[in-house]
Formats: sequence, C-alpha cells, structure tokens
Amino acid sequence: MPDEQERLKELLSYQILDSEQEYAFDDLVDFASNILGFPFVFINLIDKNRQWPLAGTGLPREAAQCPRDDSLCNFVVKQHETLIIPDAQADDRYSSVSVVCNEPHVRFYAGAPLINKNGHALGSLCVVDFEPREFSYEKVENLKSISRQVVAQMELRKKSIETQDLKEKLENYIISLKEEKNTSERFLKNLLPGKLSQQWLENGSIEPLYYDEVTVGFTDFVNFTNNSIQGDPADLIHRLSEYFSSFDGICDLFGVEKLKTIGDSFMFGCGVPERSRHHATLSCLTALLFQKQVDELNKNQEKLGRLPWLMRIGIHSGPLMAGIVGKSKISYDVWGDTVNIASRFEKNSEEKRINISESTHYRVKQFFDCTPRGSVDIKGKGATNMFWLDRIKQEYSGDEDGIIANERFLKMLSLQ
Repeated sequence: MPDEQERLKELLSYQILDSEQEYAFDDLVDFASNILGFPFVFINLIDKNRQWPLAGTGLPREAAQCPRDDSLCNFVVKQHETLIIPDAQADDRYSSVSVVCNEPHVRFYAGAPLINKNGHALGSLCVVDFEPREFSYEKVENLKSISRQVVAQMELRKKSIETQDLKEKLENYIISLKEEKNTSERFLKNLLPGKLSQQWLENGSIEPLYYDEVTVGFTDFVNFTNNSIQGDPADLIHRLSEYFSSFDGICDLFGVEKLKTIGDSFMFGCGVPERSRHHATLSCLTALLFQKQVDELNKNQEKLGRLPWLMRIGIHSGPLMAGIVGKSKISYDVWGDTVNIASRFEKNSEEKRINISESTHYRVKQFFDCTPRGSVDIKGKGATNMFWLDRIKQEYSGDEDGIIANERFLKMLSLQ
C-alpha cells in the first residue's frame, strides 16, 4: 500500500492508541447499536500490526483486539470503502480469516471506513453478528453517517490535545520568559546599586546626582602586579574572586556599596546612591573588617604554601557626582575630586594599614582610635594631613582588637 506509511503517521498523530476508555466513543457505539439494531458494535483502529478497539458494545472492547491479519476491518482499510459480508463463513474471500474460522466465529460483518480530512482510512466502525444477516441500504447509510461522527469526535479530541499541548508550551514559554526576566533583573541589581536597578527598569534612564556627603575607599594588594606575572592565571583569578566575594558580604553588613573593581583594587563607597549620615563611620568599620578578612584568608593560603597578600586601604570623605554611563553596556560610576583623593590616599598607605583623610577623621574620631601621620605630599594636592585608622575605641568595641563593633555602637548607627 503506497500510502500506508502516511496513514500510520496520521493515525499516530491522534495520540489515541492504547488510550483509556472514553465516554464520547462509548456513546457513539451505543447509538449505532440502537439505530442499526445490532448488539455488537465496535470502533476498531488498524495499527501497523494489530487491530485496536477504541470502543465497543455487546462485548468487552478488549474482545475485538487481534493481530491485523486476523481482522475483517483490515479489509475495509485496504479497500477504503464500506464492506458488507452477509455470511463470512460462506464467502471464500473471508472464510479463512481467524475471527471467522475460529473463535468467536463471526458470520455477519458490516464496516464503514473511518476516513479523516486527509483521506486516510484509520480504521472502521463495524457491526458483527454470529449468524448470517441482511443489511439494508438505509442501514448502510446510517453506518456511514455514524462513522463520520466517530471521525469528527477523533478530530475534536486531537484538536483538544493540540490545544492543551499549545497551552502547556505557552505556559512553559511564559515561565521561561519570567525566568529570563528574573535573571536579567538579578544581573541588573548586581550591576546597579540599591534602588537604581528598579528605576532603570521603569524609566530606562537615571539622572546623575550630586552628593555633598560621601565617603569613598580603595583597597589594593601590595606587589600584586609582580605576583600576577609569576603565578598561574586561573589560580590568581580564583583567589582574587574569593577575597572580593568576602568583601561583598562585608559591604552588605553596613550598607556600603561596592562601586567597582579595577584589577586588584576594590572601590567602595557609603552615602551613595543611598544617602547616609554615618557614611564615614560605616566605611571605616568596613575597612577594618576587610583587613581582618584578608588576614584570615592569608592564613589559609599560607597553609597551602602560598605567599600572603598584603593589603593597603585609603579613605576620603567629600562631595561627588554619580550616575549611569553607557547604553548597551551600562555601569554605575562616580566622579569628582573625592574619588581622586581617596585613590591617592590608598597609594600613600602601607601594607596592613588604613590611611584616612582629615575630612574622614573629623567625622569618625569620636568612635575610632587614630594615629596622626602629619602632612604628606600627594600628587596634585601638595601637603595633606593623613591619619592611620587603628581600631574602634574600647567603649564601642566588641572584641579585644577593636575590629568588631559592639551592640551599643551598632544601635547608635541604627544597625541593630
């Protein structure tokens, strides 16, 4: 049969073989039984090697399941037209078919092909009996009419499955879009500080702002460039990521913003974009914990036989401008003399020390012990007063080293 492969493909597209019993098809065989006056009516589908009953009445539908070669409905599918056999045992064309010569000994058979919209015979609506019968023209037409109703119900079922599949695909697509949106928003929140990500999503732009009270800090690992040339690049990046990731967590504790990383330098700020009257104090607490964290990580590195990374920090307080730069690749940035001075203070710091400016010192001297360094020449500014940030004052410290703030101090800063 030249169209057999296409016919089987069409049959499988209905996703109906081996399905559970369905009342819609049961109602059709009951209706056919009443109209035609036959107790035994089946809807049989012809698969590649078998006859599979979709519905039946008079006998359990499983009774009609058999190999394809043993099926009278197979002749209907092959002929592509209605088949009437008044007495199969007396007809040499069908007397040797298993269901005729063996149990259940079918005598009468009438079957109308189930032809779909593409012209493929998928099976047959058939009536059988176990004694010879006549079948009038009117009954033949009724059989054909009901067979078309069976096909219509199959098409409706197929459309329902396709609609459900489409609905599930659409739902999955919507879920995928939401996941992509959430991923993009999470990425944007990591890219832009504070509430700026939401403003960007809502407006597509953010106006630059002037901040008159901000503290900016820079960290730097001494001799990092020379060490990076000699070390394994992958190991170097992994280690740097470990240090900077720990800095991210410390920043979150105090509402300090990670502004950017430049090579081995970690730039942080407080009071931008969220304004804070404690910006200098919170930045100093952050810097002390940075140094403590680096000491802890260095101990682990030394156990692995690696040299410690020694860090210096510079901090300055003052005004600056902040805003978004770029279109396709956006970034949040800050500009102004405050940024430049903070960078100069880091360059003039020393390993394992925190160098703060006079303006920062003025804002934090109530809470921290600091050592004056005197006047130091810095590029572009000349002689500038500097201070070492040593520790938290004893009355505000939660540990002997003066690194961790106690509850009293945290309450004063509205952090507890």
